[in-house]
Order: sequence, then structure tokens, then C-alpha cells
Amino acid sequence: MSRALTIEVLFPEIANLHGDNANIAYLAQCRPDARVIRTGLTDTPAFVSSSVDLVYLGPLTELGQLKAIERLRPYRDQIVSLIEAGTVFLFTQNALEVLGARIRNDDMSYDVPGLGVFELESTVRMFGRYNGKVMGMVPEVGAEHPVLGYKSQFSMVTAPQSLPGFLTADRGIGRDTATAVEGVRVGNFIGTSLLGPLLVVNPHFTRSLLAQLDPDSEPTLAHEQLALAAYEARLSDFRVQRRWHHFERVLPTRRA
Repeated sequence: MSRALTIEVLFPEIANLHGDNANIAYLAQCRPDARVIRTGLTDTPAFVSSSVDLVYLGPLTELGQLKAIERLRPYRDQIVSLIEAGTVFLFTQNALEVLGARIRNDDMSYDVPGLGVFELESTVRMFGRYNGKVMGMVPEVGAEHPVLGYKSQFSMVTAPQSLPGFLTADRGIGRDTATAVEGVRVGNFIGTSLLGPLLVVNPHFTRSLLAQLDPDSEPTLAHEQLALAAYEARLSDFRVQRRWHHFERVLPTRRA
């Protein structure tokens, strides 16, 4: 790569729940030479006028989602173009919902259109939080190193089966309790409800992401031995059946 690896973090002042911005902190430790741009709510996103290698948006409050939609709406077509051109995006937890068709929240009495980048909808139930674990394979690292993560969310996402997922859960739920398909994977766009933080918890996947961001450099993990040891301990724990609660599974669809 002839220029500095550039990572843009969108709206860190509001998109900072669950400690998930540690995804970027860890990437910056893996690539201390990277340029990290933190775009505030009142700033014009860097991806509008310059080359960015990774665009990141982390978890938001429900009202934060609405602010992110408002701020990104003028750049909706450019986001679509960047996805089509192969720019890497990582949207975690409920950030993905910003790019959907709409977000419904009966408890707070709103039903608002999202950016409409993807054909998905989310329904927020403020008194129906779901907490659980997820384990599933992604092609980059294979079945030997499944992606591990956690969910803690008020919303569930519905989408057509034709919309590719980030992974298919071997254990845990997907976009909602009726499917094992989790998140969205379109080209180099990754949207997932998983927390962890994802890149800290899954060093094998992080290595593959670093290789994708800069194919000309050998990917190096910060604190590699600690990260791998922690992953193996967590994987061993996730593979124990009794560690899984009965609700951490896809539920059969009820027939009318």
C-alpha cells in the first residue's frame, strides 16, 4: 500500500456503546502506522472527498440511530457506490439498522425510514431486550476458527433470505429468533449485531480483515499470544452444551 492505511470512525461521540470502539483501538494497535479519522456529528465524512480503507460505525442508542440516519442521508448514494466499489465497511450491533428500510419503535411512537441501502427492517421493543451468545463460521477463517460473539439488543432485524448474512449461526440466533442467518455481508460490507468487541474476541478473523485491508503487508496481531489464548479459552467454553441457555437458539416459526 503506497499510502497510509486510513480508517474512518463515524460519530464516536454517540456511537460508543458496549465498549465496541475497542474494535478500532485494537486495529490501531495492530497497525500503528494507520491513520484513524474520527468524524463527529457535525463533520463531513472523510469518505466523501478522500480515499478511506475502512468505514466503521458502532452501537448507538435508539435516538442516536435517528441522528446517524439524519447525518448520513445526504451521502446515501455515495455509501452505495463505495460498497459497490469494494470499500470495507464494518457496522456493529444496531449500527446496521441505520442502513435498512425503516426502524419501528412502538414504545417511543416512531416509524422512520432508514437509508434504504439494504432491504431490511428493524423493530425496537424497549421492554424486550435479548441477551445471548452466537457462534458461526465465516469463509475467511473456516470452521476451525468460528466467529464468537454476544448479543445485547432491544431490536430484531427482518430481511429476505436473498440478502447474504455475515454468518450462519451454529449456535445462538441470527437476525432474529426465527433465523440462523446473522447480519449482512455484501461485497466487503460487514454488518453484524455481534458484540465482543468482535475484532478483539476473534483474532483469526481480525487477521483476515487486516490482510484484506492491505494485501501488500503481512498482517500482524497486537498482543497475538494473549489474543489467541483468550480465543481458544472462549471457544472451548462456547463448545460446552451446558453453557447455552434454551432461549439461545432459533425458534420454530409459528403457523397461523
